[in-house]
Amino acid sequence: MKARIRPLAPCALVWNYSETEPGFAALADACRAEGLALIPVSPADTGRTISSLCGGPGPASAPALAGDWPAALIMNGLDRARLDGFLTRLRAGGVSIPLKAMVTPTNQSWTLAALLAELVQERDAFAARAGR
Repeated sequence: MKARIRPLAPCALVWNYSETEPGFAALADACRAEGLALIPVSPADTGRTISSLCGGPGPASAPALAGDWPAALIMNGLDRARLDGFLTRLRAGGVSIPLKAMVTPTNQSWTLAALLAELVQERDAFAARAGR
C-alpha cells in the first residue's frame, strides 16, 4: 500500500512584516489574486518546520528559537510564471520585504529560524560579492 503524502497548501508565510506596514494591503491582495493563504508567522513559530507552517506534517508548536531577522516572505505553490507575476505585483504595490524564498523539498523540513538564518547568510554573501 502506498503512503499518501498530503501536499503543502499554497501559501505565503510572512515574517516581521505587520499589517501596519504600508505595503501589507498590496501583499494581501497579491496573495488573494494567486490563491495563496497569507500566514503571518511570529517569534513563537521560529522552532516549527516550514512544512508544518504550510499545513503539512509537523508539530503545531515548538520551542521558539532566538534570532533577529529582517522581514521575509516564504512562498509555496507558485510555478515560475505565476511567481514572476506575483513579484511584479508586489513591487507595483510598494511591498518592501528584503528576504524571499520558495518552499522546496529540502527546506520544508527546516525550522523557520534555520531558513531565515540561511536567507540572511545568502543575502550577505551576494552583497559581499557585489562589493568587490
